[in-house]
Amino acid sequence: EEGTLNSEEWVLISHDRQEIQRLMWDYVGIVRSDLRLSRAERRIRLIADEIEDFYKRTRVNEELLELRNLACVATLIIDSARFRKESRGLHFTTDYPERDDRFWGHDTLIHQHFGIQMCLPGPFEW
Repeated sequence: EEGTLNSEEWVLISHDRQEIQRLMWDYVGIVRSDLRLSRAERRIRLIADEIEDFYKRTRVNEELLELRNLACVATLIIDSARFRKESRGLHFTTDYPERDDRFWGHDTLIHQHFGIQMCLPGPFEW
């Protein structure tokens, strides 16, 4: 079988889960800012790249798949938060303290096309 079960590498990967959780709590939680979201985006992409590299050269297991999915969802949340220029519900954005129903009172669709991820404003017909 291909891949590795090197315990030192698995320790690094297990720390990625905690790092993603801390990053999302500290930078993308209830109070947000453009600066925090920007930092979160850079850091999560670095972590996601490390996870993807590990994924390609090791035996896949449930924990690794969950970690990979966690990084993907974190990226989607950050992208959506950076796209929406308003405060809504419990999420307060210091750079955009007001709610804006006129422009943002709808769902946001995140679409990937040819490897490029885009946020699209609604409304959408489901």
